[in-house]
Amino acid sequence: MGIEKARKIYIDELRFLATLFVICGHTVSLAQSLTAPVSTAHTVLGAVFFLFPSCNLLFVMISGALLLPVRGESVGTFFARRFARVAVPMLVYYLLYVCAKFGIRCLLPQNWLFLFQRLLVGAPEEAPHFWLVYVILGLYVLTPFLRWIVANIPDSVLFGLILVVFFVNALDTYLPLFHLDAHLSVIVDSYVGVFLLGYFLSAPGKEYAGSRKTEHVFLACGLLSYVLSVALMLTVDGCEGYLYDNAPTMLFLASAIFLCVKRAAAGRSRTPCPVRLIGKYSYSVLLIHWGVLHYVVKQLLGVNVLGGGIVGGCLLAALLTLVISLAAAIVIDHTLVWAVLAVLRIPYVFYHRRNR
Repeated sequence: MGIEKARKIYIDELRFLATLFVICGHTVSLAQSLTAPVSTAHTVLGAVFFLFPSCNLLFVMISGALLLPVRGESVGTFFARRFARVAVPMLVYYLLYVCAKFGIRCLLPQNWLFLFQRLLVGAPEEAPHFWLVYVILGLYVLTPFLRWIVANIPDSVLFGLILVVFFVNALDTYLPLFHLDAHLSVIVDSYVGVFLLGYFLSAPGKEYAGSRKTEHVFLACGLLSYVLSVALMLTVDGCEGYLYDNAPTMLFLASAIFLCVKRAAAGRSRTPCPVRLIGKYSYSVLLIHWGVLHYVVKQLLGVNVLGGGIVGGCLLAALLTLVISLAAAIVIDHTLVWAVLAVLRIPYVFYHRRNR
């Protein structure tokens, strides 16, 4: 019971942190886009921004840590649960973004084919951050197969697989420096390796997976990656493409953050109420925050992200985005999402069992 509680605590806190990072990342990115490319403010914002894109990897790693250890769950039950917890709210918030642009008339029956085609294409231009949801949905399709793999391979083989993940991502990231292409982008962009990495880092202590020695290596590499990446960003122009996304530097940084939160939660039995609340609604906040930041905070409230010496403007915009997004997520989840689940005869309480 103690291990299960600790696991739930650090997962909630990781969700909370990843949610803060995604909001701060988009806020700082907005501020950076408004500064001159050669200015000190642009450079400093870029260096600060490097920490926040780890949220994308963290969300995927959290999914891997939660889903891959599960045993005894049928494939049908798994997909039914993911449909209730991920697909339904994604559809509701997707339609909200589309309606915000085209009006409520787009929900009329004659437009359903148009909406279905848009859903198949991918993230809408009104909400480009939905790309991450499509990645996670794709990983869910592979989850039953990946569960079987991790349940039937030795710890040493899993460790070797993680090394291959880093090696493949390194090839895809750094070979272009030598005008070479490894043709591995499709594999790298699938995020399967990050999904497995979340499981590996969350596993109970073994010879490799979850061992203190392995964790120390990841923590050291994460710290080194951050220092090296910021130093490069401050001194070398155009190096960002070799540091972000699934580059080894970002993989190590996200892994270090994951392990720091996991270790910090090990000796505690509860988390603060705001952390639990934001963790509970983190998925919905992730879905809606883009519209809140760019429309409510920036346009309606007129918040200047460059005001207050940049730091003040960014902090105010991020805080308002978080609070308003959380409030909107609670209202929408308990109204629109609830209504869709009711029509589909899916119990609402089943939707909010996020830690399982």
